[in-house]
Amino acid sequence: MDQIEIKEMDAIYFDKQYASYHPSHNEILLKDIHEYQHFKNVIACFYNYTNDMKVELQRIETHFKTLKQEQRINLLMNYQERIKKLDYCIKKNAQFCFLIVAAYVDMFPEMNLSQVKYISDLPYFHHVSHGDISKLRITLKQFYRDWSHQGQGERDQSYKLIIDCLQQYYPDARTKDVKYQVLLPGAGLGRLVFELASKGFAAQGNEFSYFMLLSSHFIINLTQKKNQYELYPFANNFCNRLSENDQFEQVQVPDVVPAEVLTENDEMSFVAGEFIAVYHQPKYQNFWDSIITCFFIDTANNVLDYIDAIYYILKPKGCWINFGPLEYHFANQFSETSIELSYEDLKHYIKQKGFEIYFEQMKESTYNHSKLDQKYLMYNCIFFMAIKK
Repeated sequence: MDQIEIKEMDAIYFDKQYASYHPSHNEILLKDIHEYQHFKNVIACFYNYTNDMKVELQRIETHFKTLKQEQRINLLMNYQERIKKLDYCIKKNAQFCFLIVAAYVDMFPEMNLSQVKYISDLPYFHHVSHGDISKLRITLKQFYRDWSHQGQGERDQSYKLIIDCLQQYYPDARTKDVKYQVLLPGAGLGRLVFELASKGFAAQGNEFSYFMLLSSHFIINLTQKKNQYELYPFANNFCNRLSENDQFEQVQVPDVVPAEVLTENDEMSFVAGEFIAVYHQPKYQNFWDSIITCFFIDTANNVLDYIDAIYYILKPKGCWINFGPLEYHFANQFSETSIELSYEDLKHYIKQKGFEIYFEQMKESTYNHSKLDQKYLMYNCIFFMAIKK
């Protein structure tokens, strides 16, 4: 990669003008104290990014100081320069994190942000869990996958296959008077939802994670030009680097501006909430022309509940397209129910439920993987289309 141009960034202004984007207060948040607290914790996690990463910065600096002078002078890498680069990347990421949640600055007066002038002066919110910190870092890497030109290869491994498959099943999507209704649960940052909407489908994304919801809203609705933001999603990757600069891989997002592509005739929407709770209800019975599950079905406590819901809300002759592994997310969480079935069992249940497997293939795919990283996980993904009889 090119050398990072280090700029002075000690005074990134905590610009409250972005609060003009503030939507009306969510009534659910105001009525449900637990949901209110959870949302506040997510917002605090975005604000905490600088302080959380400073722990890593201090660790690196402290450990390198233990090197002998002879060891230091014989290294190609200048550790002080490395610290400086990492500090720069942290500040750029922190600025991006702030912009994502800037609209909610005044929503939580108890966070005492009214007097903050600089991002570096943000207080540290101790109630943020380690799990939420991890989710934020994953979200930043998701921008690499969904909204950068570097992520195109990985998107082609899954999104392109899904799009091609759906277009083959509904070849008249662009010309049909009444659009085909397509639902994408677990929509993440919304790139696949956008791609399908741009191709004539009425695409609706469903997402449970506030990290993803806030970030997708920002990148889809509030960006104004291509490559508007500079991001370093792998700044916290300290291992498996061939080059010293691999950790500082720069990403510019978005690689496309949705507002410049979508027309007034295109239909794209997002609904927040847990998939079954939102959709497995009478008003959605036999409603959707297609359900797309991409890296999603293994997020269930009970994957059979997902299959039941998909069958219930899909129209007769509608298609369910699935792509992803079976890395059941709750498998190692003893406080959670986790039903872990083989694909052989799942396929039998899918057929018994009333689906016909139209085709199935195994396709290799990575997820949130930088090509500069020595270590990566290659999933052997299940790619199938099932038709509701």
